[in-house]
Amino acid sequence: GNMFSPDKLAEKLTGMSDASREKYTKYTNDLISLSPTIEAIGFKTSEINLSMGIPPSFSFHFEKIKDTTTEEREAIMQQHNDNLLLRPIVKMLIAADTYQSKIQLGSFKFSCIEVSLGLTPGVNMILTPKD
Repeated sequence: GNMFSPDKLAEKLTGMSDASREKYTKYTNDLISLSPTIEAIGFKTSEINLSMGIPPSFSFHFEKIKDTTTEEREAIMQQHNDNLLLRPIVKMLIAADTYQSKIQLGSFKFSCIEVSLGLTPGVNMILTPKD
């Protein structure tokens, strides 16, 4: 019995309680609903990966579409102050954007900032060759 076999994984996923499934669904919907606000801050959601593994994880792929000032971002954040998910995601995006602006890219360009939420949250910056 390999504990990582597809049959065992399927058994764990189908054995999820209705309450767990509802919580996962609500969290997913809450994260997806952030996209318009994050776009107003200057980052377009280009892709969302949902992993229903054990534990579940979420990865958002963002492309920078415009520059916004600190004041503009804070005004938008104030409007959504009650949303506990928004601020950490925006902080990760801003930190990644600031970092990438200081890197000498040579023949590469930043194509995406990936924000991962789950047991180990993180940020990945994806570089691709320039055309």
